[in-house]
Amino acid sequence: MILESVDQKLGFVQGKGVAGIDVAEEWHYVQWLRPDGRPHGRPFRVANNREGFAQVLAHRPTAEVIIGLESTGVYWHSLAHWLAQQPGVTVVFVNPAHVHRAKELDDNSPTKSDPKDAGVIARLVAQGRWLGWQRRDDIWAELRTLAVIRQQQRGAVTRWENRIHAWLVQYFPEFVTVFKNWRGKAAQWVLRHTPLPADCVAHGVAALAAGMLAATGHRVGPKRATALVAVAEQSIGVTTGAEAARYQLQTSLRGWRWARAMLARTEARQRELVAQTGYGAVLQRLPGFGPVVVATLLGWLGDVTRFADPRQALKMAGLNLTHQSSGHHHGATHLSKRGQPAVRCAWYQAAVVAIAKDAVWRAWYQRLVRRAKNPLPRKAALVAVACKLLRVAWACARQQMPYDAQRFAQASGVAG
Repeated sequence: MILESVDQKLGFVQGKGVAGIDVAEEWHYVQWLRPDGRPHGRPFRVANNREGFAQVLAHRPTAEVIIGLESTGVYWHSLAHWLAQQPGVTVVFVNPAHVHRAKELDDNSPTKSDPKDAGVIARLVAQGRWLGWQRRDDIWAELRTLAVIRQQQRGAVTRWENRIHAWLVQYFPEFVTVFKNWRGKAAQWVLRHTPLPADCVAHGVAALAAGMLAATGHRVGPKRATALVAVAEQSIGVTTGAEAARYQLQTSLRGWRWARAMLARTEARQRELVAQTGYGAVLQRLPGFGPVVVATLLGWLGDVTRFADPRQALKMAGLNLTHQSSGHHHGATHLSKRGQPAVRCAWYQAAVVAIAKDAVWRAWYQRLVRRAKNPLPRKAALVAVACKLLRVAWACARQQMPYDAQRFAQASGVAG
C-alpha cells in the first residue's frame, strides 16, 4: 500500500480506530483514538512481549484499525511484524522528525514523554501524515537483510583499509612509492613477510625478488625488489616498537581479508536471490546496473513494481527535488535526501558508469550540460541521469521488458 497524498490517506483512515505507539526496548506506550479523533481512554503501557502485543489490540475501539509506529531504532520490528499478521490491522509509520515538530502543537510545550509521544503519533496518523509499510516475506525479506549486511561489511572493509593505510604512513611511508596499490599480490607478500623497512633491508634484494616472483607468477621481481630496498634504506618510518608494529599490521591484514571474504559471500547470495526474483536479467541489461546495484535496489526498495509511479520510488530513495520560495525569494532546487542513502549512492555510481560506458546515456548527459537554456552543472546532470535510470528501471521491471538502447535513444532524442 503506497498512498501519496494526505487526502488519499485520510480516506483510508476514515471509519477506523487509530493507535499511536511509542516503541522502546522493554515497554511500549499506546494511545487509541476513536474514528472521530477523540481519545479512546488514556495512554497505557504494555510489555515488549506477546502478552503485551495482545493487550494493544484488546483496547481497540473498532474491528478495523490503523496503528502508527515511529520508525526509530530496531525496537519496532517484532511489534510491527506481529501486528501485521492480525486481522483488521494496518501498520503504518510516522516520521520521527514530524513527531518532534508536532509535540508542541497541543500544549505549546517542548516537554517530551513516552505517553505524550504516543498521542502525537496517533494524531499524526489520524491526520493522514504517515507512510505506508508492508511486511516483507521470503525473498524480499532476505534481500533487505542482505542489503543491510553488505552495507555493514563494506564499511568494515573500508575501516580495515584505513587502518592499513595509517600503518604504512607511520612505519613505512615510502612503500606506496614502490607499490601504487598495496592490495596487489607482490605488495601483500611483502607486507606479510617483510613489513618494516629494516625487514626489507635485512632480507635483501635476491630474497625479496624470489618471494615476489613466486607470489605473482613471475610478473613482479628483481626490479621492484631493488627499488623497495633502496627506499627502505632511506626510510623515515618509525623504528620503535617494531615487534608490536608487525603484530598490528598482521592483525589488520587478517581482518581485511576476512571482511573481504564475508563481503564476497554476501554478494554471491545476493546474486542468487536477485536471479530468483525474475528482475535480475531484465535490470542488468541497463548500463551501470551490475549485480550489486540491482541487489541494492531490490534490497532497500523491495519489489519496485509495487510503486504506481516511478516518482514514488524516487521519493523513497531521497532523489526527489525540493526548493523553498516566498514572495520574491526563489531558493535553489536541491535533492531532499530524505530516503535511503545506500540507494542514492548506488544510483549515482550507476550513472557514472552509464555515461562512461554507454554512448546514448553519455550523449543525453552532455545535452543536459551543454544545452543553451538552463544548462545543468555536471554533478546535477549526473543526478538527473541517476533519476532517469531509476525511471527506466521501474518501467523495465513493471513491463518485464529488457532495456532497449535504440528505443531510449529515440525517446530521448539523442543519437548513440
